Amino acid sequence: MKTVNKVFWFFGRSGAGKTTLALRLCAGMTDRHIPVIYLDGDELRATLCSDLGFKSEARLENHRRIAEIARLLTEQGLNVVVSTMAPEYSHRDLVSQILGRKLVWFYIHAPLSVCIERDPKGIYRRAQAGQINLLIDYPFEPPRPPESGNYIDTAAQHVDDCYQAILEAARKHLNDFAI
Repeated sequence: MKTVNKVFWFFGRSGAGKTTLALRLCAGMTDRHIPVIYLDGDELRATLCSDLGFKSEARLENHRRIAEIARLLTEQGLNVVVSTMAPEYSHRDLVSQILGRKLVWFYIHAPLSVCIERDPKGIYRRAQAGQINLLIDYPFEPPRPPESGNYIDTAAQHVDDCYQAILEAARKHLNDFAI
């Protein structure tokens, strides 16, 4: 049976725990000698997508670029772990269209109040101070099937329990991902 490389896409609000959990999945795959690469939305925003703004159309293009990179990497024999906000249905629809059956969604959820409290990058503080105009009032459209299939609530579960749920879901998609 031929192994199909997958794209494990973590999405949710800033501060929900996407990066933490995505990096743990990458480390777990690497420890098991499963070829994987991590694409961080913030890093890509600062480099490959630095020419884009934050309006909906620019965010859509940002996600298109990331999805195309992920598709190319799977064709080169890698599994890809991505973390981005992907706040709108149109963004996730485009990603799904580009990646098709290679895509596995992980919705990393925490209430906005928890994300504001965590604020690991200081984004919410800057937004509240008027230094940046995004995120707090920016609509986050809740997931719908199949995006909601792997729902991880980081406010209700310990990070280790969240990671175990992610491993269980990943195991279903990778033939050689033995834990």
